[in-house]
Amino acid sequence: MAETRLSDVIVPTVFDPYVSERSIHLNKFFQAGVLVQSPVLFEKLAGGSNTFNFPFWKDLSGDSEILDETNPMTVNAITADKMIARRQLRGKAWGANDLAAQLSGDNPIQAIGDRVAQYWATQYEKLLTLTVRGIIADNIANDSSDLVVDISVDNAANATAANKISAEKTIEAVLKQGDHFNEVYAIAVHSTVYSTLLKNDLIDYVQDSRSNLLIPKYMGLNIVVDDDLPVIAVTGGYKYHSYLFKQGAIAFAENPGKYVANEAYRDPKGIGVDSLYTRRQFCIHPLGFSWVKSADTATSPSDDDLSAAASWNRVYNAKNAGVIALISNG
Repeated sequence: MAETRLSDVIVPTVFDPYVSERSIHLNKFFQAGVLVQSPVLFEKLAGGSNTFNFPFWKDLSGDSEILDETNPMTVNAITADKMIARRQLRGKAWGANDLAAQLSGDNPIQAIGDRVAQYWATQYEKLLTLTVRGIIADNIANDSSDLVVDISVDNAANATAANKISAEKTIEAVLKQGDHFNEVYAIAVHSTVYSTLLKNDLIDYVQDSRSNLLIPKYMGLNIVVDDDLPVIAVTGGYKYHSYLFKQGAIAFAENPGKYVANEAYRDPKGIGVDSLYTRRQFCIHPLGFSWVKSADTATSPSDDDLSAAASWNRVYNAKNAGVIALISNG
């Protein structure tokens, strides 16, 4: 039986769509309804420029007028604004030693594809959390923390139950949205914070209508448990960021454009080495915010860029924003 080579498996017309689709469906934030695919972003990625403009109409405001037969109504302007999103480019390559076991499987395209798809799903989750950390940092720096509830203390050794996540403080965070509170759909927490919820018996399990799976819920919210959420070291312990999301709060698109998304290469030297190169061109954008980093000349933002307050600015009002932060000591 002939040995399977990467070049036998990496057939772009079959492999690329498989990996792309699996990457998004494996993403925990997509499964929770937080991350949504954006056809608009997909089209923008096919063009040029590192940033894309998204015009939107601001909410109408002001009191209604009493009608009478002599005084005409005042004609008010409809105000427009725009969001700015940032193109991102990332890549990763693996050699034969990393992939040898997958090549020997009964279905190597599925074995390798699942491994690559899971890698990129995890990377997108990490970049999403860095992005949210950035917009919350901007909110603290520039918007008086109107999307933040911080119940933490700087000396975690002195933390009490009041400094840890609770139903009461979660309600306080949800009500940062005022009368839009019922639009909050999901919560992302670190596993340490999830442990607090479990210990306090705050997790309910709802049976999925299409299977026998039991889905964990917290106060009716979908739960994402992700240890890439910010953990800030303080005296005697840590502070943890938990994020509450509206449905579809983060827009996403992946479009390789002119790049080769997945490429196999064989170096014939010695016994020969198979390598797999993966490249991703994508956009992860929090709705209601603009990318405003100055002197932005890099091909793609770094992790530090994504998480910096200076990179973001909110352009929606607080009630229409899709993310709220709850900061606790556990």
